[in-house]
Amino acid sequence: MSRRDYYFPNTEELREDEMRIIALGTGRPFVRRAQANTSWLIELGNGDKFIMDFGCGSQINFTALEIPHQDITAYFATHLHADHVGDFAQVWIGSWAGGRSKPLVMYGPSGPEPKYGIEHFVRKQVESYAWDTDTRLGLLPDAGAEVEVHEFDFKTAGIVYDKNGVVIKSFPAVHIYDGAISYRLEWNGLCFVFSGDTTPSRFFIENAKGADLVVHEAFNTVSQLMSRAGYDERMARGIGTIAHSAPAEVGHVFAQVQPRHAAVYHFFNDFDTAGEIESEVRKGWSGPLSLARDLMVFNVTKSDITVRLAVTPDHVWPNKKEHQSFLAGSRKQRLQMSRWLADTQLFPKF
Repeated sequence: MSRRDYYFPNTEELREDEMRIIALGTGRPFVRRAQANTSWLIELGNGDKFIMDFGCGSQINFTALEIPHQDITAYFATHLHADHVGDFAQVWIGSWAGGRSKPLVMYGPSGPEPKYGIEHFVRKQVESYAWDTDTRLGLLPDAGAEVEVHEFDFKTAGIVYDKNGVVIKSFPAVHIYDGAISYRLEWNGLCFVFSGDTTPSRFFIENAKGADLVVHEAFNTVSQLMSRAGYDERMARGIGTIAHSAPAEVGHVFAQVQPRHAAVYHFFNDFDTAGEIESEVRKGWSGPLSLARDLMVFNVTKSDITVRLAVTPDHVWPNKKEHQSFLAGSRKQRLQMSRWLADTQLFPKF
């Protein structure tokens, strides 16, 4: 596969037998300019596009790719930590204002109680933005305000999506409490596995085998958390090795799974941390490895996997390729402002 050294969005047609995965967010819960919170975009040669997790700040990287919001097939959440679902308002309202004229489609796990499931999360988010969305109705297409939620049992390993030749399976992840899951996407003989957040488990090894690209979380090392984040040893071990996966442990997982290409994310990928992270992973894994950065691009075919960085603009506007339905969509009657307030306009418009 002949590719340029960098990926320039909207300049390379995806082949019918090709999968492109782009890191929209690779950092830790503490968001920073260099790394948004967790999010991964999967583009398939059949035209489908999926986003797995949508942590805080990640949608800035998505819009930098200048992909029409209308083109996203569905969003998939692994669990309900803010660094994995914190950009819900942008996913919902930002995409609506940016050109989406169809309902937002979202999948995610249940929890041990209803309040810990994706349905509860979405319903409460929607309720909290009532003033926002009600004031946009009449100006934006009605359908864009709708959210179609599909909640599935977090305890069951099995298919949660099966359309257009794409099969997405979920399986339980071991992350702090009941309710977190990982995903396996299969299409056209290719396979992508995304851990979400997990400490190494038999579930992951059993369900990730045979994958072309495996993205597994690896937190900063205990020593890095103590020296750079200011944690004491108990906190560093609890967060870095119990709630999450230590880099050396992830190397063991990769060795058991044997992907064609492995990638780690969920750590601060800095000039003075990356070397130790890689060395720790390499204790168990000698195969192809990438330390993920925001806007890292993986092109996957049956014969090759290439890894590059995207070059993107800062001053983007919505991609208008799919705006015909956005402009033509039905609009409800706009809310009417109180007369006493409207009458104070210096330049009356209504």
